[in-house]
Amino acid sequence: MTLSNSHKLQLLCDLLQNQSDEQYMTDGEAHQIDRLLQVLSRDTSLDPTLLQTLQRIQEQHQLDNRPFSNDVSGWVMTLSSDQTTE
Repeated sequence: MTLSNSHKLQLLCDLLQNQSDEQYMTDGEAHQIDRLLQVLSRDTSLDPTLLQTLQRIQEQHQLDNRPFSNDVSGWVMTLSSDQTTE
């Protein structure tokens, strides 16, 4: 079964929220976040605001593989209100 964009975005939200709550990220979680960001960022059917948010997350993730800053709640809000056209 292939994951839809909505499922991928929800998984990304869950991973971001979890690491934000726990202030800890495993290597597996970091790799999964990286893979999700790569796949979603290449999808031109996503809303431009959503793509910009994904890019900001990806930039911070590439610079520092530790838990994200306090931007997570805003990112999750943007990702949760996804406007995909699947």
